[in-house]
Amino acid sequence: MKRSLVAAAACAAVSWASAQSSVTLFGVVDAAVTYTTGSGPVSSSRWQLTNSSNTFSRLGFRGTEDLGGGLAASFWLESGLQNDTGTSFGTNTNNQRNGNVGDGGLIYGRRSTVSLSGVFGEVRLGRDYTPTFWNTALFDPFGTGGGIGANQIYFTSLGGLSAPTGTRASNSVGYFLPPTLGGFYGQLMVALGENPSNAVLPGPVPLSIEDDGDYTGMRVGYLNGPFNVALSTGRTKYAVGDLRVTNLGASYTFAAFMGVRVMGEYYTESLGEVDGKGALLGFNLPVGAGEIKASYAWYRREPGFNLPRPTVGKFALGYVYNLSKRSAVYATAAWLSNSNGSAQTLGGVLTSPDHGSRGTEFGLRHAF
Repeated sequence: MKRSLVAAAACAAVSWASAQSSVTLFGVVDAAVTYTTGSGPVSSSRWQLTNSSNTFSRLGFRGTEDLGGGLAASFWLESGLQNDTGTSFGTNTNNQRNGNVGDGGLIYGRRSTVSLSGVFGEVRLGRDYTPTFWNTALFDPFGTGGGIGANQIYFTSLGGLSAPTGTRASNSVGYFLPPTLGGFYGQLMVALGENPSNAVLPGPVPLSIEDDGDYTGMRVGYLNGPFNVALSTGRTKYAVGDLRVTNLGASYTFAAFMGVRVMGEYYTESLGEVDGKGALLGFNLPVGAGEIKASYAWYRREPGFNLPRPTVGKFALGYVYNLSKRSAVYATAAWLSNSNGSAQTLGGVLTSPDHGSRGTEFGLRHAF
């Protein structure tokens, strides 16, 4: 009898929840066989089964409750997935180096937010993408994948993949303009490092790190038919020198020329006394059930004091064939060059300074 009552109560609870809101399970599983090699006196090569080469693998839950009167409450929990090993990607808890959390169990490091939306736009709280990340992702033909074709600016820059706020920020409050402004869109974000007021960096002259990890950023753009342009800027405070990132991205789809979408990004940054800048130009060309994509990205570090300015360039060419709306196979080839002491590589292999690296990958992606 008790079991029957418990079961009935559980069913009633589920029915009530379903009537009030909707919850979606979603994800991507992406795997590729990758070969990369360096060059020069000190170099290596490597075969790997990699993940996320076309689109970052993930597992997530999202839901929305209609509150009436045009208001809605939503949540989004999304974990990065390294499906070649079964582990998750790491995360960062306070927008500082000491907040890095390594790969491990189910960590909702890609996004973990709760939000309220209406005619005023959307207010979002939690761990979310920084405004300065979006131009690097959306105006790259290879999107947000982690493969050998993805934006070299993102992989090399001071404010890119390696920066605590290069992709996302924890402890953030964000605001998004409503999608009813005639093509104009925008995002504001403030995020906290959450250090105590007496926090200091030890040393001969102790430095206050109370504000370390505090991030402020914004992005404004305009989308009208085939044309899209956006400008973003952001600053993360650090006692040893603030990280500042600004980028401009744009794209145009030429419907009369096989629907090719041409896009580009211009990127500048500084971390303390060190500057950096880069640019990307590329295209996506639909071909039947597939798509050809190509890009050239360039990045230069500028340390000042007449020191060498390491420079890296990468050309990438790829093809994606869609087996269905959710599944695709793909292939990518990339060639990377270094100068002025740079020693960037593809796929984690060794290459000597001022020498190149190249690679190929063949993969399968499924979304659900």
